[in-house]
Amino acid sequence: MQVVNSTEFFDNHKVAASGAAVKTLDLQPGLAVSLVRFETGQHMDAVTEDDADARVHFNCLLRGTTSITCDGRSFELDSDDILATFTPGKRYQIGCSAGWCNIELRITPQLLCELAGEESEALYQGCGNDFCLMRNASNLRIRDATDRLGRLLAEDNTSPLLVHAAALEFLAWQLKSLQPDAVSSGVAPRERRQLLAARERLLADLSNPPTIEQLARETGLNQLKLKRGFKNLFGVSVYALFQRERMEHARRLLLQHSVTETAIQLGYSNFSHFSTAFRKQFGVLPSEARRFALS
Repeated sequence: MQVVNSTEFFDNHKVAASGAAVKTLDLQPGLAVSLVRFETGQHMDAVTEDDADARVHFNCLLRGTTSITCDGRSFELDSDDILATFTPGKRYQIGCSAGWCNIELRITPQLLCELAGEESEALYQGCGNDFCLMRNASNLRIRDATDRLGRLLAEDNTSPLLVHAAALEFLAWQLKSLQPDAVSSGVAPRERRQLLAARERLLADLSNPPTIEQLARETGLNQLKLKRGFKNLFGVSVYALFQRERMEHARRLLLQHSVTETAIQLGYSNFSHFSTAFRKQFGVLPSEARRFALS
C-alpha cells in the first residue's frame, strides 16, 4: 500500500497517488483548496502535515464514498457527510471508490481564528487544541457551496478571485454546521421534496424561468410556502437563486462566446439589463470579465 504525504499530495507539480488528478489553488498564505479525483478505486496511507505546517482540513465529497481510519476511529463517508480534521502528524488509512471526487480546503489554525473567530471554537471543544476529528451531516447549503466551488476548480481558466470567494463560503457553511446550536431548516420531509423539485424546475432552463405562480402550481406548494421554503432551505429567495445560477452560467459562456451571444443564449432581449445583472453579481461588466478570462 502506498504512503502519501499530505503536503506533497496536493502539490500540482508533484506526482500524487497513482490514478489521482489533483488541482490545487493557493488562495492566500495559510489557505489552499483542492479538487481531487480518482477514476479507479484506491487504498492508501496518508500522513498529515507536522506541527510546524499543520492545517485544519475541511472535506466534502462531490462523488463516491470514502472509508477512513485514524487513531482508532473509523468512518464511512459519502456526499451526505462532511469531515473537519486537525490531526498534525497523524497517519490515515483511506479507501476511495471508483469515480471519487472530493473538495478539500486546508487552512492554518491561526488564519482560521482570524477569519472565523468564535465560530472556529466548535472544532476544538471537547477534543483539545492538538487533535480534532469531526464528522457531521452535510446540508443543502454546504452542498450548494461545494458544487459551486467544484465547478470553478474544474475550469481551465478559472478566476482565483471567484474561487477565493467560493472557498470562504464553503468554509463558512461548514463552520456553521458544527456549531452546537445549529438547527435544521425546519422544513417537513414532504415539503422539502417539493422544494427540491421546485429548484430543479426553476433551473431547468436558465433562459426562460417559470413564474412563481407556475412553479407553485407545478410542485403543489402555495406561493407563500414556496417563497418561505426557499429562504429556509436554500438561504436565498427564488429569484436570487435563479439569478445567481444564471450569472454563473453566463460567466462560463463568456469563455467561448461574445457578450451579445451570451446575453441572447440566456434570454435577454435588452443587453444593458444583462450587463447590469452580471455586474451586480460579480462586480464587473461581462466585457471586462471576458477580457480577464481570455488574457
